[in-house]
Amino acid sequence: MSSKRWRGFAALVLAAPATVAVTGTTAQAADTCAGVNVALGANIQSVVNANPAGTTYCLAAGVYQLTAPLQLKTGDTLWGAGPSPTSGTMLSGAIVPTAWTASGTNWYASGVLPAAYTDPNGQCENNVANLCRKSEDVFRNSTQLVRVGSLAELGPGKFFPDYAANRVYVRDNPTTATMRVSRTRTALPAGTATDVTVRGLGVRHFASLSQNGAVEIGTRWKVFSVDVSYNHALGWKMIGNDASFTASRTSYNGQLGGGIYRADRFTVANVEIDHNNHQGLYWVADWESGGIKITTGATGVIDAAFTHDNLGIGLWADGAAGDPAIPNSLEFRNSTITNNSADGVRFEISSNGKISGNTVTGNGCDLLGRRGVTEGGLYDGAGIDVNSSVNVEVSNNTVAGNHNAIGGQERQGRELHLQHLRVVDNTITSTRCANGFGLGLTGVVSNQKADRPEYWGHAFDAVGDNRFIANDYKIPAADGGLEAKRYAWNGSYMHKWSTWIGVDGQDAGGTAVVIP
Repeated sequence: MSSKRWRGFAALVLAAPATVAVTGTTAQAADTCAGVNVALGANIQSVVNANPAGTTYCLAAGVYQLTAPLQLKTGDTLWGAGPSPTSGTMLSGAIVPTAWTASGTNWYASGVLPAAYTDPNGQCENNVANLCRKSEDVFRNSTQLVRVGSLAELGPGKFFPDYAANRVYVRDNPTTATMRVSRTRTALPAGTATDVTVRGLGVRHFASLSQNGAVEIGTRWKVFSVDVSYNHALGWKMIGNDASFTASRTSYNGQLGGGIYRADRFTVANVEIDHNNHQGLYWVADWESGGIKITTGATGVIDAAFTHDNLGIGLWADGAAGDPAIPNSLEFRNSTITNNSADGVRFEISSNGKISGNTVTGNGCDLLGRRGVTEGGLYDGAGIDVNSSVNVEVSNNTVAGNHNAIGGQERQGRELHLQHLRVVDNTITSTRCANGFGLGLTGVVSNQKADRPEYWGHAFDAVGDNRFIANDYKIPAADGGLEAKRYAWNGSYMHKWSTWIGVDGQDAGGTAVVIP
């Protein structure tokens, strides 16, 4: 499916979401909100408190400012006029300072910050300044300003939060714009409420802490036709079973578009996940940044997603995701995954995954500039990377122009080993990134050494049972065609096609053709 189609779909969802209703995960005909009307400017929590569980709340178009998290009850429905920031319903976690004081070439507003605090959880790209660990962000009209660590670093388009003095400093004249400072941590916590529906609204400018979401999605929650954007850490975090996030967008959040933690049988479908970690405050290459991360036994499916332009990994399973007892318990399917700075898909230290029917292009192309060349050639930036995981099938994907193509890794010291990997019937164009980065490799690498206590040593034998079968490769003539070294196996990442299908014994039934 093309990027043009998905951009059009995303625009349709954002422009007219109030005409979408969902039963399960399937969009149905439009209906209108019938319930308790909540006037613009009203205290939504007071209205919820005054009504029984299972009430539908109809929100007007406009901005509802939340100074505290909104706690819904079991069976409630929160229904807005659409997630458009200009014509829909917006839940905002920001305050709007209007009293600004000139100070030399700068301006400041007082009394807009919480008391000084430490958020120890964030792994920042700059691990000296650790700017990602403070979650109050500043917006000038619709533009997010860049945080700096001292008043001396302040300049146009930047802000400095002085927590000791409780002042926010900016350089650009704030009296000619609408200025917002994100303050409220969470819009919608899950709490103990189950069977909640959230639809037709936007969630912006919440000061979510590292690894936490502006929206928490609880057990049997249905969240659809929602735009969760410009929140400090995660846009949303799914923590309940049988929950869904569909027909929605999550973008321009500071860490991840979304996270899924201990949630069984989740559904994420028909969504756009883009430009998260857009300021690069969180560590881009290898820590909880990018599109969506799934951890700790979570099972379910991501289907028909458009995951693009995230500074980090596009779709990521890690930390014992999936169910070791259920085949294909975690699926990434039928999605377009493109232009993410690190891996397009990473399946790491997890079990029973299926990655199928995806188009995966242009991923990992930012890594070389950030980390340098890594040992083994295939450790970073693959279109699809299966890392120290068990029982994973990678099938029927189209992969091209990534830092590397499809790779398996056996890493030392991991809780799981790379075992029973099947890479089957994929179409792999073995080109590097458009910027020239990468090696365009496919295969398996290991950094285990026989003299190390944790040595396993089976990534390449029958115990490991890792196989590439019937994949079709396209190799540019300018890169050497069939003589190009595009395959990694058994300690070497410099194998050509004849070695790969011969000595390495891979890709029975596969083909390799030379393209211009």
